[in-house]
Amino acid sequence: MINRILEAICTAILAAAVLIAFVSVIFRYVLDSALSWSFEASIAMLTYLTFVGCYLALRRNNHLKVEVFVVRLPRWAQIAAFTLNQLVIVAIGWVMVYHGGRQAYLFADSRTLVMEVPSGFLYAIIPISGLLMGIDAVTGLVGGWRRYGRGGPVFLADDAPEPARPGEAGP
Repeated sequence: MINRILEAICTAILAAAVLIAFVSVIFRYVLDSALSWSFEASIAMLTYLTFVGCYLALRRNNHLKVEVFVVRLPRWAQIAAFTLNQLVIVAIGWVMVYHGGRQAYLFADSRTLVMEVPSGFLYAIIPISGLLMGIDAVTGLVGGWRRYGRGGPVFLADDAPEPARPGEAGP
């Protein structure tokens, strides 16, 4: 359900950015009158699209990865690699929360030049995305360890649902 909401948000942001870019080109080259706010709006939308999309890709297990070596390792090494991977994601999320939060706080009182939107709003997506990624990585780590303990796969395939426990109905 959350993935569908995030997909809808990404779709809406991308559609709005494309529409603004298209209208901006029409205004500039057909009507010979540039839209002063279109560049700032496009940058803000692409920034939000990047960080929301990054979190969505993490949730869906669609980030770039090379598993050819890891799947050939013994199970104990696979869980070690999985744990290291999840801890790196948690560390990156923490960096995003800490430094992105500092940026959002430092620029909370300033505004963009043309649209006069609070700059802190533009930076706020960084710590939010980092926090969500960290939470997802921790829950993924717990799920991976549970799968490992039950003898299941340590890594889930792309978009694979969490396997049902014995005696439980599947999704």
